[in-house]
Amino acid sequence: MFEEPRGLSLEPNRSSRHAIGIRAGPGDVYRALTDPGELGRWFVAEASVDLRPGGAYRWVFGDATGSPGAAAQAAAGEFVTIAENELLRMRTVIDGVETELECRLDARPEGTLLTLTHGGFPGEEEWDETFRAVDRSWEVELYVLKIYLERARGMVRQARFHQAGVAAPRESVFRSLTTGEGLQRWLAVRASAEARPGGEVVLEWNDRSVSRGHLAVCDPDVFVVMTWEGDRPSLVAIALSIGNEDDVGSDDGETTDLRLEHRLFAPDPESFRPFDWAAALGRLVESMQVGSKA
Repeated sequence: MFEEPRGLSLEPNRSSRHAIGIRAGPGDVYRALTDPGELGRWFVAEASVDLRPGGAYRWVFGDATGSPGAAAQAAAGEFVTIAENELLRMRTVIDGVETELECRLDARPEGTLLTLTHGGFPGEEEWDETFRAVDRSWEVELYVLKIYLERARGMVRQARFHQAGVAAPRESVFRSLTTGEGLQRWLAVRASAEARPGGEVVLEWNDRSVSRGHLAVCDPDVFVVMTWEGDRPSLVAIALSIGNEDDVGSDDGETTDLRLEHRLFAPDPESFRPFDWAAALGRLVESMQVGSKA
């Protein structure tokens, strides 16, 4: 069995490193990282790839990916080092600064250990927000890749985005996202959860099948990634930040901004079963207001 994937590692030179175990061979993982058709299945809206040292690549992100909004966004760079099924090194420019991206594939009896390192970010404070956004995005995308290769090959995907202002501190909201008691207040009729990276999550409803998955990422009071691992697998990423009390009418000044992304897979475009996040988040907001008055 794989060990639980290693979490966030922040290097002194502003590098982000994540490692994840995938139950697929190195050849399958390598193709998913380099083949334009495969990249379009799990990562981008479209891709162009000249797979050779010095060759260029271009990724275009759209509505089905982690890039909300109608306007497509693009990233481009060039390959530096290529060792088929083992290693990719690439250069890409972010906000005018050249950064380095490395994907290392190590074969394991159970599949592949993929380690992604993205470095070269300046250490100045004004880069903090960009660095955190890039780091968090890679963390999510690696789990999307894992879901795709293990459970969703041949499927299509869709992304949905939601946000809410909650009149409660982040610590309280985080508990509602990561404990069975908290999840039962707003998300499911019955729930159980182990509040740790890799912890099991079970959600039960009266009108849909039971969902079993894991807390893939559990960064206290800041970030949660939850996988739903059924016949139509999906991933839920929720980011928490300090909010503005004027937006949600908090009496004690402690508020939280919640941003949620739901990345879904389905056999075909007609088979998606979007979750009613608007109603669920409404229940979360209400439960937090009730709890603060108790």
